Amino acid sequence: MPSSKHFVLSGDGGNPVWRAPLHQPTWAMQSFAFDSVNSHIYFAQHRIGDSAGHNGDVWISKTDLSGNVLDIMALHGFGHGSSMGVESTGSGSAPYLWIEGGDSDDNGAGEKLSRFRFTAGLTLEYTNPSITIYDRTPTISSFAKLPRPAIDTYGNRLLIRYATQEPATRVWRLAVFDMADAVAGRLGDGYRLVERAIPNNSEIGLADTDYFQGIVSCGQYAYLSYGRANDTSYLVTLDLNDTGGSVHDVFATGAGASLPGREPQGIATWMVSGAPRLAFGFSSKTQASPDDLLDASVFYKSDFVS
Repeated sequence: MPSSKHFVLSGDGGNPVWRAPLHQPTWAMQSFAFDSVNSHIYFAQHRIGDSAGHNGDVWISKTDLSGNVLDIMALHGFGHGSSMGVESTGSGSAPYLWIEGGDSDDNGAGEKLSRFRFTAGLTLEYTNPSITIYDRTPTISSFAKLPRPAIDTYGNRLLIRYATQEPATRVWRLAVFDMADAVAGRLGDGYRLVERAIPNNSEIGLADTDYFQGIVSCGQYAYLSYGRANDTSYLVTLDLNDTGGSVHDVFATGAGASLPGREPQGIATWMVSGAPRLAFGFSSKTQASPDDLLDASVFYKSDFVS
């Protein structure tokens, strides 16, 4: 990857979204991404399968930059929504969403990578779609399953996190493609800009219970979120030009420390006046009967070093 600056994880930032209730208050926010052209955020919410049969279903909430819900879209049979990308298509135009699709196991995890246009108010069935769903599952030789997308809105590139074909010390890898190739479905070996392993938790210096919670790239670097509810949350930087178990930076973030039931959920790039910000989110909860009521908060970092 071309040389670029990286974010200072301990640097200055802000908190544009604080405890915003999304469309389904009992479904947990899993990921989010920005349409920076139109000043919108898109949040994905999932509820693990229950008696109502919601496994694999995702709600998309389109909000303003303060988290106020403007429009919604329902996805049936897609997955967890554990990572997503928003492909802006111009001022006043609805973007394309990139998200896992085709849930295929008891836990509702999506095995495909889907691209489709956000359509307000629509319920989109994966197996019987009412609008076009483009299959953008990668065809690189190391890919096995579970593609999870994120878009570098600064470099205009698509990152895909995925599981490899064989069990290994480092099961997870990432690959980066130019958006023009990704949109056209050119996601094979010859079109990769870079590919590398994602270090396992031990190599990062985390416990096995510090769960992966999101990934995005910005230029030469990838940024990952880790942690669990009511415990320490971490931001991790990887140099995309390094290999194996190498880690550039690990930072224990205290952002949102007062949130009840605080759990990291999602990370994204956000363009403001031509400069990128690194945004990361948390789900929090208020005890209620019969279900917990959940909300979403977003923080960002904006400082760079060379």
